[in-house]
Amino acid sequence: MHGLNPTIVMAAGKGSRMRADADVDPDLLTEARSRPKAMIRIGRERRPLLEHLLNQLRNEGCSAACVVIAPDDAVTRDHFSQNPLAGMTLSFVEQAVPEGRKKPLGTAHAVELALRAHLEWDGASVTVANGDNLPPQGMFKSLFGHESVLPAFHPAHLGLPTERIQAFAVIHTDDDGQLAGITEKPDAAAMAAAKWQDGHVRVSMNYFRMPYAALLQAVCEVDEHPERGEKELPVAVSQWLNRYHGDMTALPLSGAFLDMTHPQDIEKAGHIVDRGGFALISRT
Repeated sequence: MHGLNPTIVMAAGKGSRMRADADVDPDLLTEARSRPKAMIRIGRERRPLLEHLLNQLRNEGCSAACVVIAPDDAVTRDHFSQNPLAGMTLSFVEQAVPEGRKKPLGTAHAVELALRAHLEWDGASVTVANGDNLPPQGMFKSLFGHESVLPAFHPAHLGLPTERIQAFAVIHTDDDGQLAGITEKPDAAAMAAAKWQDGHVRVSMNYFRMPYAALLQAVCEVDEHPERGEKELPVAVSQWLNRYHGDMTALPLSGAFLDMTHPQDIEKAGHIVDRGGFALISRT
């Protein structure tokens, strides 16, 4: 199992903000509204964002990935059937809306579905990635060197609008650099408490890597959010740490992300991938 570096890619989100009215080229709006967000085509070669992500994963050491998609996704499977990725075993899991609900059960449930579909990954560490953004090149390689790790990004170098960064979760660590907790939508007090020894705050981009059994336990036992009614992955990891005193390295990194949230981001994303994407600035 060493060297497989199995990865779960979350690509079932509807991307409602991506489908909103915007002052952009009508062709870009059509692209945003007619395809799953992770499958929006960008760059001169008009390849889906998800394809860029999977290629990055493969180039940095992942040879098996499971993509979580929505049941009504009629695009993703067909695309990769017609455009297979050499050197990577690619599978798909559908995250349906449970009976009696109006929306899926959350990101932790999506991870649970993927893990249960790949019992052969037991014994390996599993990485969880987002299908709607591209991290700086080298990030996955850095994560694959750890058994249990959360990348902790310096917010000043993300290259994202301030209002987006302010919505990210902040990362708390102990004196040994181990993850002590994650605070979603922090207020001023939580921000102050989350400062590291260098005086800066580090944020989570919702990428995680954990041993298979620990990750499965975390996502199965997490409580539903009392307001949103979803099982959320960051909460699952935090609860697992508190309940079982698990160890997870908070790995400080600096670099910019390609993030697609609004239709205005599509053209910008194309320019970024055409230039070769972002590289890690530093591992601090």
